[in-house]
Amino acid sequence: MTRFTLLTGISILAIHTTSLFAQEQQAVSGYIYNANRQPIEAATIRLGGLETQSNQQGYFSFAQLPVGAYTLRVSALGYATQEQQLEKYNGRQMNIEVLLLPQSKMLAEASVEGRTHQSQRLQPIKTTLIDTRAVSTQATSLTELMNRAPGIRIRQSGGTGSNPDVSVNGFQGKAIKYFKDGVPLDYLGDGYSIATMPLEAINHIEIYRGILPIYLGADALGGAINLVPHKTTGTKANAFYEIGSFGSHRIGVQGSKSSQDNRWLLGGELYYNYAKNNYKAWVEVPDPITKNPELQHLPFFHNGSKHLYGEVFAQLQNRSWADELRFSLIGFDLSREQQHPAMMTDAYGAVRAKQYTLAPSLRYKKALLDGKLHIDQFISYNNLQTERIDTLRGSYDWYGNFTPKTSIGETRLPSQSHINEHQVVSRSNLSYQINAHTQLGLNYVFTQVNRRGTDPYGPTLEETGVDVLQLQSTYKKQVLGLSLDNYWFDEKLQNQLMAKYYNYNASGIQNTWLSANVGEKDRRTVSGNYWSLADAIRYRLSTTSLFRLGAEYTYRLPEREELFGNNIFIVPNFELKPEQSLNFTLGYQQTFFSSLEVEANAFYRRTKDQILLVTIDAPNAQYKNQENVRGYGFDLDVNYRFWTNYRFNANATWTNLRLYGITSEKNEWMNDARLRNTPYFFANIGLQGKYGNLLRNSDKLDIFVNYNFMREFYLETIPKSWEPNGFLGLSGNANVNSNLIIPNQHLLSGGFTYHPSYRGLTIGAEVRNILNKNLYDYYRIQRPGRSFYLKLSYQIP
Repeated sequence: MTRFTLLTGISILAIHTTSLFAQEQQAVSGYIYNANRQPIEAATIRLGGLETQSNQQGYFSFAQLPVGAYTLRVSALGYATQEQQLEKYNGRQMNIEVLLLPQSKMLAEASVEGRTHQSQRLQPIKTTLIDTRAVSTQATSLTELMNRAPGIRIRQSGGTGSNPDVSVNGFQGKAIKYFKDGVPLDYLGDGYSIATMPLEAINHIEIYRGILPIYLGADALGGAINLVPHKTTGTKANAFYEIGSFGSHRIGVQGSKSSQDNRWLLGGELYYNYAKNNYKAWVEVPDPITKNPELQHLPFFHNGSKHLYGEVFAQLQNRSWADELRFSLIGFDLSREQQHPAMMTDAYGAVRAKQYTLAPSLRYKKALLDGKLHIDQFISYNNLQTERIDTLRGSYDWYGNFTPKTSIGETRLPSQSHINEHQVVSRSNLSYQINAHTQLGLNYVFTQVNRRGTDPYGPTLEETGVDVLQLQSTYKKQVLGLSLDNYWFDEKLQNQLMAKYYNYNASGIQNTWLSANVGEKDRRTVSGNYWSLADAIRYRLSTTSLFRLGAEYTYRLPEREELFGNNIFIVPNFELKPEQSLNFTLGYQQTFFSSLEVEANAFYRRTKDQILLVTIDAPNAQYKNQENVRGYGFDLDVNYRFWTNYRFNANATWTNLRLYGITSEKNEWMNDARLRNTPYFFANIGLQGKYGNLLRNSDKLDIFVNYNFMREFYLETIPKSWEPNGFLGLSGNANVNSNLIIPNQHLLSGGFTYHPSYRGLTIGAEVRNILNKNLYDYYRIQRPGRSFYLKLSYQIP
């Protein structure tokens, strides 16, 4: 079966689901509202033995319900559970409205129901939760949304759809791990990420800074991002289309169909993203006469991205032997054009990369022993395929002019590579409630990757002339975690003690990036076993205030891309040692008058052998154990609701991460210098307003404006004496060449969403970079100027 045939089938299933839903006759239906008469999406509604969830308009329904007496139970994250008695249901159509009242912010931030028996209590490990349901109809992206959170910065080096790099409290790259509903995301490559997936695909995002809970089985140092998809229930369908500047288009459909007894569930989703990313940027081009470089404002002409993603599933549920048994099949096809190398030094006009896969998976969930024991098992196998094409006999300049040549390739590394990564991922999670005050958790993740490929233009074995990529590289990793949760003093105090065991083994060829031939003498095998220990404490001072304290000593193992390279510009390095880090965190939060929420967090970290991507021979780069880093930082987050319909939020993050322990006389000047290419101060301010009954009684208008500031930082390491003299480095300028400075940046964006009624169509619009400022990512890659986006969403209730 071809990828096109499969993804077309996914689309047909999603569209067919829409027609099935339209034919469903509803018996009991209604809407879920909050105190401001705003709809609540993804509320869980239970009626008898049936269960469903409300949609974006707060609507829910049950079909063909027998005559009798029932209890309707409604719950939602952040709201108090409500029950209504339906004692005389006679089988006729019944419409119901349910009003949910908010709980305190502490309860709103509690773990998602089903993950732990303490779902109504705030966990000691700090989580920043981004609720994408509330903004899913906005004409914005996951990356834009996450950039507004405290402590988070996202780099995208090529505009919409380009590969993202997330920085959490100054730690970035592979130190940050990604998950899909608790499962490590490596097996899906770049096909499922914050750069490619739309808001509609995600229910909420959990961002962890520092210590990770056990159910996320990974060896992260800096933190983790858990993308939690919608919990599919009931029969429903929706579609959206977004168009924007620089040739960007997003389109998607979703649908599901449940059986009348709620024991079967079928569904699917299909998304397509396309962007030319042909925005203008300032680039250096040689003067035709003097040949000296001059800045010109020219459009990118080879910077596009295309992404097709589909998923279908069949699920058995509410059985005596399984709460949920779900078979899923995911397929994606991603292609990206490459306009320049890691820095904007040269123009490319034909270099491109592709990645695609079909990934079947099986997930089983069951609660046993009267709900004391919970089992969650996931397993998947797939063949992730990656291609890199650089076979042009010629080169392009920044004007798009082509110059032919006899040699192959625009870069120094011509390629027509095709790499297959056969992957097995298994994740087992158990939790057991020993008693009312003690819970035990166990999580085990096994990952195995066998990597093999071909490249007619790549290096060959000097003994036989065999393509080096045809030699198999292997990577295995195991992460075993154990946690013990205890509650004391009427559950005011919660302690979470965690231990993790890491094991990895990798084998491959070291010198595949060199021009000279290589041989079996260059094969390397590395392995290791490591332990980590962490403890997190949360104490509730009152119903409106608490503090947290955390400590952790942990390791991060080298990832396969860091060891093997990516066959583009990142070259192998089997000499890498694991990073190790000692981390401390402290946090306090307080709610005033039910409308003002203030939270402050601080951290201290000391990391040895930090792995960074560094340039070794342009355009090549390599991951290396570069530095020892220590430092501290803090962030402040404020949310204020006023005049019923308005909300103000602001946050600021400052970090002071510096190098230490450098003993070589040549580089001793680097001691106490800031970590290079890393922002150390940024802040966000946002204002939202909600209006109703503007043009008709049931319409609604949401408006929003967001401002982001990022302080200048430095492309390379500079002596501390060259840094700005202002307080905390927040004023003044560095005494350094301007080409090494990524300057102060100001980003202002705003938009609206309009709901003509609580059902059906929603219109969203956004203007990004309203002031048309010059914005930059890490490595001084320029971001788009002013851009406009329009989005239409439609949901069948």
